[in-house]
Amino acid sequence: MVIEVRDLAITLGEFALHEIRMLVPEGEYFVVLGPTGAGKTVLLECIVGLHQPAAGSVHLDGRDVTALRPEERNVSYVPQDYCLFPHMTVRDNIAFGMRLRHWPAERLEQKTQHLADLLHITPLLARRPLTLSGGEKQRAALARALAIEPRVLLLDEPLAAVDERTRERLCDELKAVQRELGTTTIHVSHNFEETLAVADRIGIFHRGRIMQVGTPHEVFHQPANRFVAEFTRSENLVPGRVVQEGERPHFVTDGLRLPIPAAREGPACLVVRPEELRLHGPGALAGDGRVAGQVARTVDKGALVKVLVKAGEADWSVLVPTRIARELQLAPGGAVVLEVPADAIHVLVDDEGPPDGEGPADRESQR
Repeated sequence: MVIEVRDLAITLGEFALHEIRMLVPEGEYFVVLGPTGAGKTVLLECIVGLHQPAAGSVHLDGRDVTALRPEERNVSYVPQDYCLFPHMTVRDNIAFGMRLRHWPAERLEQKTQHLADLLHITPLLARRPLTLSGGEKQRAALARALAIEPRVLLLDEPLAAVDERTRERLCDELKAVQRELGTTTIHVSHNFEETLAVADRIGIFHRGRIMQVGTPHEVFHQPANRFVAEFTRSENLVPGRVVQEGERPHFVTDGLRLPIPAAREGPACLVVRPEELRLHGPGALAGDGRVAGQVARTVDKGALVKVLVKAGEADWSVLVPTRIARELQLAPGGAVVLEVPADAIHVLVDDEGPPDGEGPADRESQR
C-alpha cells in the first residue's frame, strides 16, 4: 500500500505539525527520525486515525482515508509502550485482532504459530506480558500487529526499551520480517544506528516540519541544511566561501582550498563527516585538500579514536581506527596533516535551508 500525506497540519496545545508532505511507496521501510518533540508520534497518530488534522489529508493507495475511523484503514500501529493486554497470554494477545475479525480457528492458529516462529517467541506463547523482557514484549506486540495482515505497519520507537545488543538483533529481525511480508512500514526513531540498520529512506523531522527526505546516504552525507547536518552528527561545519578559479569552483577557508562540484559563488559552509576525514603524519605533502594541523585532544571510543584537530582557524573532528591512531602516535600537541577527500565534500550555500531548521524543506526533496 502506498502512503501519501498531503499538506497535513494539526495543532495540539502548544505543538503543531506544519504542511507535512510525504510519499512512502508500497513495500518501503521508511524511518521518521528526529529529536524528542519533533512531531514524529503525532504524524503516526494522524495516519492511523487517532487525530483529525486541521488541514490536509491522508491517502492509502490513492484513497482519501482522512475521515475514516482507525479500524477502517487496515493499518496496524505499535505504540511506544506496546499496549499488550496484561491479563492475556502472548498467544491470546497475538490472536486478539483475528478473533475480532472472526477468522476460522484453524487459520487463526496457523497464523499465530507462523508469527511466533518467525519472531522466535514460540516458547513465550503461554506467558503473560508482565513476565516478559523489553525485547520479548516488542516481538509479541509486533506479532499481534502483523497477525491481521495489515498493508501498513506503524512502529513508534519500537526498540526504545531494549539494550544495544538486543536492538541490533531486533533490527535484523524487523527488516527480515518486513521484507518477507512486504508490508509498507513507517518506523519512528531517534537512534542513528537503528535507523541505518532498517531504513530504505529517512525523513528528518524538526519542530513539526520535514527538513529532508532521502536515502540514508543522502541524508547523512548530503544534508539539506545546517540542522540536518548537526543533528546527524556531521560535526565538521566549516564556514568559508565558494570562489570560481579557472573552470572549477573552489571552497576556500583559512589554509584550505578545495575543488568542489558546481556551486554559486559567495558565503558557504563545508560539511564533512568525521569518519570521512584522513590524518597523515607531519611529513605528508600539503596541497589541495590537505592542511597542516595540530592534535588538540583524543578520545578513545574502542575500535575508533576521535581526534580533535586544530587546522588554520577551524576545529576538526576526525574518527580514525585505533590501529591508525597508534601508528601515527596521535597525542595532544602532535603535528598532523589533515586531508579532506574530494568525494566526502558537501557544501551548503548561505540560502540552502534555514540555519536553525525552522523553515520547510525543499518540496521536491520530499517526493
